[in-house]
Amino acid sequence: MGLIVQLRKEKMEAMKNKDVLRGGLISLLLSAMTLKEKEEKRELTEIEEFQLIQKELKQTQETLETTPVERLNLIEEAEKKIEILKSYLPKQLTKEELLVEIQSLMSELGLEASNKNRGLITKEILNKLAGRTDGKTVNMILQELLK
Repeated sequence: MGLIVQLRKEKMEAMKNKDVLRGGLISLLLSAMTLKEKEEKRELTEIEEFQLIQKELKQTQETLETTPVERLNLIEEAEKKIEILKSYLPKQLTKEELLVEIQSLMSELGLEASNKNRGLITKEILNKLAGRTDGKTVNMILQELLK
């Protein structure tokens, strides 16, 4: 079952349960996915769906970081959204697993650990592991690796 079909079912379930937060978030994801499909004039791949979810996750995390500490209701809402978004993504790789993947990719492509290869490594690893990691984590690990 595709992610869009799953989201539609869960949206209906959220509406029945009067879960406004989950229903609204799922509506947002569905809108983004259907808009992207219309722009591309084709169905989205699983990787593209994960990328859209990760984009929303990143925006929500940034919102959480900039929310003043005294706004507990907004912080709580953002944390719930993050949990919901993470539930639609595959299991995220640990830093150790990601390091192994990066080293494997570098040897596979015959690249040496240097800053001039950083962009290529980042691009390739994000394409290979779409949905299982994010650019910020990859960049942090590459920074340590390329010292």
